[in-house]
Amino acid sequence: MLKNPFQVAITFSLVALCVKLIIFSLGAQHGDMERYLIYIYMLILLLTVFFGIRSNKINNTNPPTFGEDFKSGARTASFFAVLVAIITFVYYAQIDADFFEIKKQPLFEKLAVDAKEKAATMDKTELTEFLSNQILGINMYLSPYFQAMWTMFGLVFMGLFYALVFTFMMRKVPGFK
Repeated sequence: MLKNPFQVAITFSLVALCVKLIIFSLGAQHGDMERYLIYIYMLILLLTVFFGIRSNKINNTNPPTFGEDFKSGARTASFFAVLVAIITFVYYAQIDADFFEIKKQPLFEKLAVDAKEKAATMDKTELTEFLSNQILGINMYLSPYFQAMWTMFGLVFMGLFYALVFTFMMRKVPGFK
């Protein structure tokens, strides 16, 4: 079915895209579903790494070494992470462009309240500098680029850990040799 780790990564990144689009079409992308989406991505990543290592074991005529198994799992997870990061960037930049604006609104409201409280203790230049730094931080943190970057880093590091765990497990459990 899936001949190499790249096919596995492409297949499961399309699954992740479908999940993201289904959640968007249901209008459930805010609130608790944000956390559930993280768990769904972790599950998809687990499956990606497992099937990446498995496809490597199936394709090799000789039993692969520990390093080869780990490398195929890590390669699959890394490619999956890059694809999902691209999907995430395009999703937040084009499909759900209002997502971060909705997330920024309560933060800006709180910042306005904080600015009124700090106006009594700070002079105008300090307050202006404080507000500009806060606004810059909020706009940087809640942006499609930043979200895609952290998605990629998180998936790569979790994928490396999962590759290591699955490599150990697949060597010790008799059905995977």
